[in-house]
Amino acid sequence: MRLPSTTAILLNGAVALVAVASIVTMGRSILGSDQNASCRERYTNAVQWSLQRENGELLTPSDLQARLGSTDWGLMERVSVVKASNPQGAALEIDLHAPGDQGQRATSTAQASGAGFEWTPQLINGPRAGCATYGLFLDPKFSFASGGRLPGIFGGRSSEDREAPNAFSTRLAWNAVGNLEIYGHLPGLSSSRGITNELGEASLPRGRWISVDQEVVLNTPGRSNGVLRVWLDGKLSLESRNVAFRADSESAVRGILAEVAYARQPASTDGNGRVSIAPFEFRW
Repeated sequence: MRLPSTTAILLNGAVALVAVASIVTMGRSILGSDQNASCRERYTNAVQWSLQRENGELLTPSDLQARLGSTDWGLMERVSVVKASNPQGAALEIDLHAPGDQGQRATSTAQASGAGFEWTPQLINGPRAGCATYGLFLDPKFSFASGGRLPGIFGGRSSEDREAPNAFSTRLAWNAVGNLEIYGHLPGLSSSRGITNELGEASLPRGRWISVDQEVVLNTPGRSNGVLRVWLDGKLSLESRNVAFRADSESAVRGILAEVAYARQPASTDGNGRVSIAPFEFRW
């Protein structure tokens, strides 16, 4: 998939040093020696997914779709690129209640109520660990309804899509009262399910921007020693240290599954359904 106006941010210029730093970072993550520090502070390489042209003009949904190949859904019907008060000055605004394309039949409830796409940065090369960061704003009157899903990391074999038996994804999810969960699809499971949070409950605030950082450290094939962590505004809020993300050494972290959707088709009585997402950044 082609990058939509990406800006590569290489914080460590020398290739050799980058390789060494990446190995050191991955080792730290696995050992957990600095697990309370957000992954955005520990991973040395980063690519940002920009929503603006070089002259500062906002991209349109058509611009985005043209760069996403066939991995998107609901983009033209429910997504706008708007100016925002976040540091990047722009955001994706998703209206979960907006009607879909009447000319196409949605293949899932999520596609009937939300929007999404896959972002696979071309600069990464099969890392065993990755960090996805973005800003999140829920409208002050946002309805949690019966729950829903937010962007997260996905991976698997490079030659297969995210629905393949060996693929994995770790989208964030909220429940009916706004508590945050992990909606995981893992090898060997016939359907997605929640991944246990070892830190207790974490809730999503409405009416203000928050930062979301998610880290995945892949397991050793044959062992359930993978690590999943999520920070909200820099605070470690979700953690699981016994996840089997992969069954073989060919599977790697591939990018961000950028889905925003209700878990079930929203009722006509549900309140506001607007969610804003600041530009994504992927680190490794």
